[in-house]
Amino acid sequence: MARLKYWVWLSCVGGVRPLVKYRLAEAMGGPEKLFFADRDELVAAEPLLQSAEADKLMDKSLEASDRALRFCQEHGISVVTVQDAAYPDRLRHIPDPPTVLYVWGKLPPVDESLFLAVVGTRKATPYGIRMAARLGRELAESGAVVVSGLAEGCDSAAMEAALRAGGTAVGVLGTAIDEVYPAKNRALFEEVRARGALVSEYPPGLRTFPASFKARNRIITGLSLGVAVVEAPARSGTRSTADHALEQGRDVFAVPGNADSYTSAGCNQLIAQGAVPIACGADILRAYEGRNDLSRQKTAEIHIKKEIDKPQDIVYIDVADRMKDLPEERMKDLPEDQRKVLTAMTRPEMLADEITEAAGLSARSTLAALTMLQVAGHVVQGTGKRYTRKL
Repeated sequence: MARLKYWVWLSCVGGVRPLVKYRLAEAMGGPEKLFFADRDELVAAEPLLQSAEADKLMDKSLEASDRALRFCQEHGISVVTVQDAAYPDRLRHIPDPPTVLYVWGKLPPVDESLFLAVVGTRKATPYGIRMAARLGRELAESGAVVVSGLAEGCDSAAMEAALRAGGTAVGVLGTAIDEVYPAKNRALFEEVRARGALVSEYPPGLRTFPASFKARNRIITGLSLGVAVVEAPARSGTRSTADHALEQGRDVFAVPGNADSYTSAGCNQLIAQGAVPIACGADILRAYEGRNDLSRQKTAEIHIKKEIDKPQDIVYIDVADRMKDLPEERMKDLPEDQRKVLTAMTRPEMLADEITEAAGLSARSTLAALTMLQVAGHVVQGTGKRYTRKL
């Protein structure tokens, strides 16, 4: 707890760019040394540090961090730092990972799950709302975790549809973890928190600014394997999300629109630049069939000069040589739900309902497991949504 309060202090410091916070924590060997450093030490440690940012970091009060920690403890909000083993490796790999994540709800295991973002303009047309809802519903029905920003328009439509389909949604906030924005989305905010998770890099009670929403976009893409852009003007926050995805090496999909449509200009540009055009959720999921590389969640090197909290061993599944080993030996390295699904698949061409009943899982858990097993190449889907085990 003593070390955690310095991480929370760093997240409470406004007016300092996320990349600078991360690099300073790395250079100083953690937040505690950063907290006690004087101005000259900070300037020497980080060339990108601006004078105004150094001024902000000279505020050594722990009152805000103490209040934030109390709020988190009282309301069941998890505080995950970039040094923790629980911090998603997928997010840790981006150029400017948040130093702290505040998680309200139950975040699915990011590095073992198919997280797919669906984003779009707040000023969506009926076409955009319809397509966002379709993608959210179809991705959720296939077991993917739908990620978005809880904004009006396309984001809300995708998340509402995913939840109605019985899926899991993760909302990434551009505000403090306890702030509902826009206020009209309170019901959706509460439902995502209850059936998925809310995520923010901003502690409870912190005042945020418009730039915080743009910074939020890099977390949406950082958590996701792919990003589907539904509607986006040529210059917009949604288009910046796609730019983050490209920078981070994520897959980018886009829904095409009319050539003269203002709200589709960004999508049409993305397609011209190489984004995959899509018309339904299956177009996205098809891109991950047989992607064996996705079963290898690479462990990021932790540069911050302290030990990782609760380190854990990660075993990689090598699909290429799976035939050399007995299935039982390979299956022990898979998550429990995936093992149950494989064990239940006693014959080829089984329906999802049959697998669900034999595995003793919920339909949602079965579909999620089948999706990840398809990604890893352990299961193939045939016609009529029938599944065959390959492992």
